[in-house]
Amino acid sequence: MKRETKKEIDDLILSGRDLSPEVFRKNVKSYWEGKSKEEEKEIAEYLAKAQISQLKQAIEVTNNLIFLTQLEAIEEFLNFAKIASSYFGKSRTWLYQRLHGYSVHGKPAKFTSEEKKRFSEALIDLSDNIRSVAQEIK
Repeated sequence: MKRETKKEIDDLILSGRDLSPEVFRKNVKSYWEGKSKEEEKEIAEYLAKAQISQLKQAIEVTNNLIFLTQLEAIEEFLNFAKIASSYFGKSRTWLYQRLHGYSVHGKPAKFTSEEKKRFSEALIDLSDNIRSVAQEIK
């Protein structure tokens, strides 16, 4: 698909935010008029890919919110500075950036899948240590 066509579609979609539904529908209808079947197919494929991309982003945000909600129950009992240095060799700030998606170099920071696994293993390790100490107290 031509770059100009993508820009036209993106501009049309973005304009919908500022227009009434009726005006937006008219604009979309006039945009589609005169398009060949091949152009319609290309546009439909572009829009489908864009929707898939948006859905993936929404899933990622949802998963991160679920993760933060789960962590909330124990967060006040954890020493994030110690976790960051002991399990990652990083600072507490580095860990908070990933936990909360803070912007780093203009992009939201996030765990890699390996880092997420390591964080999970750190929590399991800490829980094992607490259980071990608790069992020794009699």
